Amino acid sequence: MTQLLGVALRGTGSCLPARVVPNDEFTDVLNLDTSDEWIRTRTGIRERRFAGLGETSASLGAIAARNAVESAGLTPHDIDLIVCASVTPDLMSPANANLIQAALGCRQIPSFDVLAACSGFLYALSVGSQFVRTGAAKHVLVIGTEVLTRTIDFTDRNSCILFGDGAGAVVLSGTPVLNAGVRTIRLYSDGSRQELIQVPSRVTPNPPPGPPQLQRLDYMRISGREVFRFAVTRMVELIEQAEADTRELGLSGIDVLIPHQVNQRIIDAALESSGFPKEKVVVNLDRYGNTSAASVPIALDEALRTGRCKPGDTVLLVAFGGGLTWSSALVTL
Repeated sequence: MTQLLGVALRGTGSCLPARVVPNDEFTDVLNLDTSDEWIRTRTGIRERRFAGLGETSASLGAIAARNAVESAGLTPHDIDLIVCASVTPDLMSPANANLIQAALGCRQIPSFDVLAACSGFLYALSVGSQFVRTGAAKHVLVIGTEVLTRTIDFTDRNSCILFGDGAGAVVLSGTPVLNAGVRTIRLYSDGSRQELIQVPSRVTPNPPPGPPQLQRLDYMRISGREVFRFAVTRMVELIEQAEADTRELGLSGIDVLIPHQVNQRIIDAALESSGFPKEKVVVNLDRYGNTSAASVPIALDEALRTGRCKPGDTVLLVAFGGGLTWSSALVTL
């Protein structure tokens, strides 16, 4: 009989493009009927990062992955499995995970992609955790990486202001300590409502030449009001479930909440409904916008590097997005 292991969060890393795009650029450069004040008050976003020429979701993911491996005190040769979450891959095939494996110089290990939109990182974390917990892999690299700005309609002021590019990664490692690391993961989906968030067909290696409004064949489509209600409802449910899980596990409670960085109004509404303390919530969407599958690992890496999280803390990760999908993970650092 296989003896199950604990799944420790051994290292984290992230990568953000150098190009900073402030809100004013949408007015001054793209001539949209908007303003910095309009965007800030409706989303909480002040700026975001745009990938430049030569930067792709795979290249950003490879840098984040390398940083996570170094943070874990390992080398690429130590990694046994790579799982990458993205809705903006370089190619339909091969998978981003294959490209990242090659970029890192890993052994000939299994590597594959997971597609669950903004919940993708937590779906990938679930897959990686099960490989580690059963002993099938000792060290697993889990990545969330996106270049969403290559999927958006720059003539739609309601959606194009929301998104940014970036990548985040973690290394999961087996440990005999069962009451640490990844404690619970919950995954959900509702395909009957898939029309609320869609990217009909697109791969995103590099934009073709020309002004932004002429570069894309198929734009991201979002039903804003319905998505708002969905996100608030699911975030409240995930918080309440996690609070029940902490009691069942004998934990003192949730020390830090890291939500998908989607919209400040959504986060605020969910906190008000759930009663979860705002001071325990990590938010960086004001600087990076919505980076989909990359948002949770980027925020987690930043929280650890800045001391917002510390060893021994119990952290709740929550996400929700296209699919529709929603998910959560309780992790004791």
